[in-house]
Formats: sequence, C-alpha cells, structure tokens
Amino acid sequence: MVIVGGGASGVLSALHLLWATPERVRVVFIEPRGELGYGIAYGTSDPGHLLNVRAGCLSARPDQPGHFTQWARQHTAAHGESFLPRSLYGNYLRSLLGPVEHIRAHVRHAIPVGGRVQIVLSNGTHRSADRVVLAPGSSPPQWPAPLRGADRRWIGDPWRPGALSEVTPGKPVLLVGTGLTAVDVALSLHAAGHRQVVATSRRGLLPSSHPEQPHPPLRLVPPRHPTARSLLAWAREARAEAGDWGAVVEALRPHTDNLWGAMTTTERARLLRHIHRRWEIHRHRMAPPVADRIDAMRELGELSIAPGGIRSAKTDRRGIHVELADRRLRFGAVINCTGPTADVRHSTNPLIQRLLDHRIVRPGPLALGLDTDADGCLPDTDSALWLVGPLRRGHRWETTAIPEIRTQAAALPHSLWQQRSTIGA
Repeated sequence: MVIVGGGASGVLSALHLLWATPERVRVVFIEPRGELGYGIAYGTSDPGHLLNVRAGCLSARPDQPGHFTQWARQHTAAHGESFLPRSLYGNYLRSLLGPVEHIRAHVRHAIPVGGRVQIVLSNGTHRSADRVVLAPGSSPPQWPAPLRGADRRWIGDPWRPGALSEVTPGKPVLLVGTGLTAVDVALSLHAAGHRQVVATSRRGLLPSSHPEQPHPPLRLVPPRHPTARSLLAWAREARAEAGDWGAVVEALRPHTDNLWGAMTTTERARLLRHIHRRWEIHRHRMAPPVADRIDAMRELGELSIAPGGIRSAKTDRRGIHVELADRRLRFGAVINCTGPTADVRHSTNPLIQRLLDHRIVRPGPLALGLDTDADGCLPDTDSALWLVGPLRRGHRWETTAIPEIRTQAAALPHSLWQQRSTIGA
C-alpha cells in the first residue's frame, strides 16, 4: 500500500489501515518532506499558530474522543476545550505512526495498469503498488492573475521555509486575503517586529472567533429537499432563533454533506455564489486567544483591513506601489494569503495536474477536488487509486477538517478490502 502525501490526511489513512488490518497491509509513504504527520497545516514552528478546533475534537481514534487531549497533557496543560499549538498536533500524529518506509521524493506520475499502479518518482526510480492512496491535502495558494510578479518582494507561498524572513522589517507589508492564512501570517510578522500590516480582500471579512465555551447543542431540522433559496431562508430563521451564526453553522455540520449531496449542481453553484465567503468566516474560526491578538493589533493600528482588493500594482526600486479601493500605498512586500484552493483547475500540485492532463482522473462537481465514488475510489482506475482529504470536497463539502478527514480514513480499510473482494469474485 503506497500513500502519496505525508500530512495529516496521509498519516490518518495509514494509522487506520494499520490499526484495522496490521497483518494484511504494508504501508509505504512517498513524501518529499523530512517528517511525516505535519504537512503545511501542522509544520509551522510558530507557537502563536493555534489549532482552530478544540482539542477534544481532534482524536485520531473515533472510538476514543479524548485520545489527543490525554496525549497532549504529557506535554502541556490541556483539556478538551483547549486551543493548542498546531505543531503539537503534528507531533501527536507522528508519535502514533511508528516506523514506516518513507521515500523522500515527489511522485511525477501514477499510472493504473492491469489493477496495479506504476509510480514514477522524481529521483528517477519507479515503484509498483496494488493500491495507492492519494492524500495531497489542499493546493498551496495561487496568485490572483494580475498579481504574479517575479520580484522576490512578491511572496507567493507564505509557508515556504524562510519566506517571511525575507520581508524587510520597518516597511509596510500587504497581505492579499483576509482568511486564516492572513491571520497566521499577520501574527508571525508581528512577532518578528512588523507594525505596519494591511490585509485586503474583496469583502474584507476576517474569520469570526470561537466562543470561549462551545455553543449549546441546537436541535435543527434542515429542509429535506434543499435549494439554495430554501436553505438560506431556513438558515436565517435558525440564526434568529439561535442568536449567532456560529451556532447555526456548528449545528449544521453533521447535516452538511447530506444537504450538499441532495442539491443539484446548479443549486450548489448558486449557493456558493451567494454565501461561500460568509460561510467560511463562520465555519473556519479563530481560536479566542488568536482573535484577541488580532483585535489588539487592529486597535493599535498595527493591522488594518482594506475591503475592495487590489485595483493595480507596480514595482520599482522603492517598493511595490498598490492602489487599493480607497487609497494608494507603497509596500516593502506583498504576501499571497489567499489560502488553499479546492478548484483543481488551478491546482499547483504537479501530480494532480499530470493526472488530469492524461485523463486518469477528472475534476469533481464544480471542479472542486477530484471525482470519486462514495468511498473515495477514483473512477476508471480499476479500484487502484483512492483519495482521502480535502480534494473530495466536490462530493463531500464538509471535508477540510480533521474530524471529517478522520472519518474518511477510518472507512478506508473496509472500503479497500470490500472492493478487492468484489473484484476477486
């Protein structure tokens, strides 16, 4: 069994395969990074980057909800409601995995042939496997088309090692995007001494904050045959009753995939057009300590939010001159904080692009992720290629956080062996 990708999706997949069928599976990871379990999300070394999910929701074992919290208590003061450093969760995943074969290389191609997959690696070698699980996570951010510059002051990937250390202290910095990526980058810049940071996006909306205590459970009965219009009308009524959008979004979480699956592609597109960004700010929230730090930076004028996005930009020796919706400013650096994209048409992952170009895989609905069956198997690959993680979002909208990825990983062993038994019959 080969797993392509050593972040959370890949490690959770391996863990559940090893736990369920230790005598039947040998796991080989192909991941260019030195350590497994971290990926982009949990590879940060900044202690100010906190998990935006409470510790009690992050167990790798669905049958042991407190597993991560109990592990974390060995390293820090932790309880189920804690928002802990993200790097700690990477340590947790790595500690569970134990020794496995790890090939440090990129996968250039994966070709299903006769029920097996031929894998071409960047180091010039080849591998063959009967099953391959793709766990690439989300694609890194991509510059909006007008903002792709060759100048090193245009930082396209803030998660590239050392990227933020290249930003000149004392000069204003512009962040393109106002989501969780921008929040993390703003905190890192502030810790490095930057006190002039501007973040811009079309609507200028920051993520909302988790409450100090979880919302009390809401008994919600969403519409059985939803359309964009009926779902929005129902959500407004639920919000009026609950008094808080966050409570409604949290209560919707167990129903989201069923609602998404019940809608036509046209209705899904209509829903995204109207509420995507507002859904994101309530669904992917800041930990309370992070929100407090962001509020303090804004009150001191060290961070400002500029709605409207960038109108134009040009670079000279003095800096990057940017026209925003309401002002013109000169910046020492512009950092792409638009966050990951699930639209595979704009994926920066070379393997995903090569698989698409050779029509081995195809985009999912609305080009969100890749097309799979209900179990995560990629069609027309002789049940040899599987997918776990955010790129299943076209069929399963609620698939970007650990609880949902854990559910996919936990279902993987049964699905794999069921498919094998069906083919063998």
